[in-house]
Amino acid sequence: MPTPSPASPPPPRGPLDGILVIDLSRVLAGPFCSLLLARLGARVIKVEMPGTGDDARAYGPFREGRSLYFESVNHGKESIALDLKKPADRETFEGLLAIADVLVENFRPGTMDRLGYGADSLRSRFPRLVYGEVSGFGATGPYRERAAYDIIAQALGGIIGLTGHEGQPSVRVGVSIGDMVAGLYLTVGILGALYRRDRAGTGTGEGTAVDVALLDCQVALLEADMTAYLSTGRVPGKRGSAHPSIAPFQIFRAKDGEICIAAGNDGLFRGLVKALGKESLADEPRFAKNVARHEHLAALVAEMESLLADRGVREWLSILDAAGIPCAPIQSVADVAAHPQVLARNMIQSIPTRDGGVSHVVGNPIKYADFPDLPPPGAAPDLDADRSAILALLAAGRAGRP
Repeated sequence: MPTPSPASPPPPRGPLDGILVIDLSRVLAGPFCSLLLARLGARVIKVEMPGTGDDARAYGPFREGRSLYFESVNHGKESIALDLKKPADRETFEGLLAIADVLVENFRPGTMDRLGYGADSLRSRFPRLVYGEVSGFGATGPYRERAAYDIIAQALGGIIGLTGHEGQPSVRVGVSIGDMVAGLYLTVGILGALYRRDRAGTGTGEGTAVDVALLDCQVALLEADMTAYLSTGRVPGKRGSAHPSIAPFQIFRAKDGEICIAAGNDGLFRGLVKALGKESLADEPRFAKNVARHEHLAALVAEMESLLADRGVREWLSILDAAGIPCAPIQSVADVAAHPQVLARNMIQSIPTRDGGVSHVVGNPIKYADFPDLPPPGAAPDLDADRSAILALLAAGRAGRP
C-alpha cells in the first residue's frame, strides 16, 4: 500500500505570514496597527494585564457580555495575561521578544523604560526586533509626558478647527481619526523597518525603533491648508462640507434630502449643469473656471440648490450617475453595511467566536492579487485564552505559523 504523502502546509495568509508581533498596546491606536498587521498575515499575540486586560474590554456597546469595541480592532489575535512586574511573567515576556519580529506599545513615553523594556534597552538585547511605539505627542518634545486621547489630538492638531460650520459649536470628526491615522502611520513605519531589516541583498538584519505621535499625524493631515497658511498667512476656518479649493465639491439640499456632488474639473461642471437643466451656467464668468466658482461659492450653491429643489435625491442620483457626474447619497452605517459594492469587496465579514457564536467585523481594505481575501483566523480572544498555545510556542523555540 503506498505511503500517503505528507499534508501540504497551509497557504500563506498574506505577505506578512511568518512575522510574529507582540502587542502590548491597548484601546485603539496601537491595536489598530496590530490589527492591520494581522490582516496582512502576521501572527499577533496580545500581552495584557491580568484581571482586566486591554481597557477596551470594558467599552461598550456589548453583546452577550463581549465588548464590540474591543472586537472591532482585536479579532484575529491571541491573548496571554502577563504582569511585567513579576519575575516569572517577565521571563515569559522576554522569551516572546526573543522570537518576535515586532513589538507594538502605546504607553506614555517613559513607562517602558521604567519597566526595563525601553527601545534602547531592547535593541541591545534583541537586535532584530522592530520596536513600534505610538503616543499622544511622541518620544521627544515638551509635551512628550502628557496624556492624550483621540479628541485631544484632533483639537490640538487643527482638524476640529476645520470641521463643522462657521458660527456653530466645534465638533470632532465622527470616527476616531486621531487614533486610527496614527495606527496607519505606525503600520507604514513598521513595514518600512521590516523591509530595511530583511530586503534581499542589502538588508541590515537589524530592527529599529519607530516613534509615531497622534499630534504629528493630525498635522500631517492638514495637507494644503497648512502649506497655504505658511505661504499666505491666511488661517482657514470651518467650511462645512465644502472643499477648500474645488467647487462644486460638497453636500447640497435637494427636494427631499441631501446629496453629495463632486465636480472636480471644468468639464465635469459643464456636464453637471447640463444634467441639472441649466448648461448656460458653465458660460457665466462667475462659474466658467474652478477658481472663479470657488470665489463665488455662495452664489454657485444658491443656483444649484434652486435647480436641485425640483427633484428628490434618488431621482437626481439616477440623472447625475447617467451623466457620469460623481455623486452619492448620505448613507447611514446600516446603508453602508448593505451596499452592494461594499459587499462585493468583502468588506463585511462574519467569523465564528470561541463560544459557538458569530461575530461581524469590517473586512480588509487591502486586496492582493497573490493572496486570497481571507477572513481573520478568529474572533477577538478572551483574556488569557491562548496561554497554552503561546507557552507551547516558547517551548518549541520558534515562531511557527498560525
